[in-house]
Amino acid sequence: MTLLVLSDSHGRADLVREIMEMHRDAAAVFFLGDGLRDLPETTHCPLVRVRGNCDVFTLFDLDPAPDECTEIFGGKRILAMHGHTRSVKSGVMSAAAAGLEAGADIVCFGHTHQQFSYYIPPGEQMFGRTLEKPLYLFNPGSVNSREFGLITIRENGILLSHGRL
Repeated sequence: MTLLVLSDSHGRADLVREIMEMHRDAAAVFFLGDGLRDLPETTHCPLVRVRGNCDVFTLFDLDPAPDECTEIFGGKRILAMHGHTRSVKSGVMSAAAAGLEAGADIVCFGHTHQQFSYYIPPGEQMFGRTLEKPLYLFNPGSVNSREFGLITIRENGILLSHGRL
C-alpha cells in the first residue's frame, strides 16, 4: 500500500493536481496543510487533511480540517499534523512526543518546507519511556517547491521516500 503525502502548496493547485495525477495508484492522499483551497473537490481515493497556519479560512468552513488527526492504513497508525502547533521549525521532538502519546507508527508533518525522514528504533528511550515499536517521522517537503512524499507500507516494514516534479 502506498500513501501520497503533500504539504504547503500555497496556491499551487496546478502542482497538487499534477502530483495527484502521477500517483493515481495511491491508496490515500495525506495533505498536511497550508493550501487546503488547492485540493480538488473530488479525489480518486480517501483524502486526509489537516489545517496549517495559513489555512485560516477553514475556521468558517462547514467541514473544517482539524489541526491533527490519526488514521490507520495498512495496519499502521499515522498521526498527521501541519506542525506549527508543535513548533517543528525548532525541532521535531514535540511532534515525536505527540506521536508517542498517540501510539503512532508514523508522524507526518509539514510547515518547514524541508523534506525530512527519521527512524527511531524500538528499544530507544524517549521522554522516560522505552519505545516498544519503531517511530517514523516524515516531512514530504513543499508542493510549492515541487516536492512530495510517499509512504509504502508492507508486511515487512515501512518505506518513506521523497519525490520531486
